[in-house]
Amino acid sequence: MKGEQPDIKEMRLPQKGRSILVGIPAYNEEIAIGSLLWKLEKLKKEMDFDVLVVDDGSHPKDETAAIARSYGAVVEVHEHNLGKGAAIRTIINYAEKKFYRYLVLIDSDGQHNPYEIPNLLSGLMNPGADITIGTRWGEMTEMPFIRKIGKNVLDRFTIGGKGRDTQSGFRALNRKAIRMIHLTHDDFAVESEMLAEAHEKGLVVRNVRITCRYKNIKNANTKGSTKHGLGVLHKLVMMIVERRPLFFFGLTGAVFLLIALISGAWVIHIARTENALSVGYSMLTLLFIILGSLLVISGFILNELKRLFDRHTERDLKRVEELW
Repeated sequence: MKGEQPDIKEMRLPQKGRSILVGIPAYNEEIAIGSLLWKLEKLKKEMDFDVLVVDDGSHPKDETAAIARSYGAVVEVHEHNLGKGAAIRTIINYAEKKFYRYLVLIDSDGQHNPYEIPNLLSGLMNPGADITIGTRWGEMTEMPFIRKIGKNVLDRFTIGGKGRDTQSGFRALNRKAIRMIHLTHDDFAVESEMLAEAHEKGLVVRNVRITCRYKNIKNANTKGSTKHGLGVLHKLVMMIVERRPLFFFGLTGAVFLLIALISGAWVIHIARTENALSVGYSMLTLLFIILGSLLVISGFILNELKRLFDRHTERDLKRVEELW
């Protein structure tokens, strides 16, 4: 497996002070999290950062939180399992309240190489991106073929996901992104939601090549690849409905109107050739005209409401920043 520890001395990274937080969402990860934290302890000899582990309602007998505390990590515990999105939201809120300049998110199951954290941070500090995404492409990943197919589908459906590894849990944010990203999803769609937020708020997102392993990962996906992928895809469609109502309803309405046009043409064809009115196709044409028109009109109305809501939200945020 490629991906040796990089030469940190060659990178312009802050070495002292509370500026970097490594956030780890975890759920029943007592088997893998110790190894990850041990590697982070080794990395601390080269650079300074704090570690926050969010135990998202692990089983009472699971030792994730205890192991994290034994390595000196700050631990936040959710009383119940709320989902990865909720855990990441807790991490971002913590980073914002404690005024960290940089936040690194890394999965707790051992897929990612923590020695590559400086690469993600360097992408923020040197080229000046707001978010860096650990990208699992090519020979640097052990990702199974079926997962690659699913990942490509989800990448295409994610707003702002073009050319990104939208489902990567290894990423870094600067202070600007920490303050501007507001997540609402509690599940695994959170990674896509973060990119959609970044796209809509004009944040600069860049890829950083990383290694990633899947072999011998005990808890890589508790739901199974297919069920997990379909669940995220459903959330992405709902996200498009929420964030781009004109695109979703307008496109769907246009398809219905196109079907109505084809059906209407067939009604005219039957009338001319057989000198008779096809009641069935006529009713179908009328139905699709009504549905298509309603969808397009709904798209325009919802898009205008969203635009007004976003304008008021932006104005309120500016007032809060001025008061701050």
